[in-house]
Amino acid sequence: MKKESNPVPIYNVFQPGLRRGSERLPHDPTKSYAYVEHPTEGWRVYLRSCVFLYPDPAVTPFNPMRFLVVKRTGARYSTATWEPPKGQMEGKDMHRSPRSSVLDLLAENVRRETEEESHITTIQRLRHTGLVFQGQETTYAPNVFFQYHIFQGFVSEEQLKSSFAMFEWIREHPIAFARFKRDRREKDAVAWYSPRTTPLNPRWCPGILATYLNGIRK
Repeated sequence: MKKESNPVPIYNVFQPGLRRGSERLPHDPTKSYAYVEHPTEGWRVYLRSCVFLYPDPAVTPFNPMRFLVVKRTGARYSTATWEPPKGQMEGKDMHRSPRSSVLDLLAENVRRETEEESHITTIQRLRHTGLVFQGQETTYAPNVFFQYHIFQGFVSEEQLKSSFAMFEWIREHPIAFARFKRDRREKDAVAWYSPRTTPLNPRWCPGILATYLNGIRK
């Protein structure tokens, strides 16, 4: 894995021999979140994923800044509540496939988050970029961290049209949208990223974007 500039090392969650588990956390006690921890060094990392999605390069020339973002439900369009599809891996996802590698679990997690948040069901050429954004929540113990594993993928014209159409339907049918399951109600708009018109959520997203752009440009 590539390392970001940080006094704490980027822990290798892919190494063999790590313990797997899950735990309920104060910010959302209704869910149990997946982690790996080192049996002797004592550190723990909660697993998260984020994906930068682009239009098919055969149709639209690749531009690293033209990626898909979704907006937090209820927020004004111009507020800093946009982000690429991302999320935390739940314990049930890990326990459902106990023999899967951590990399495969992260890829499956990012597909699920993408489907829930952007209503895109198929990602073409999904790949882990090798880039990781590591941090700590204020409620964490000193040796506990989270990692956003950064993926990249492409989306067909058909999938993009379906996604944008779905969010238009959501805008026109707020009562029906309110009956969606909780995870599918978290986002209520989709757009292409623009620093001016779709500003990023200041919580972790700017750091994730900087890690991604600096990494892919090297």
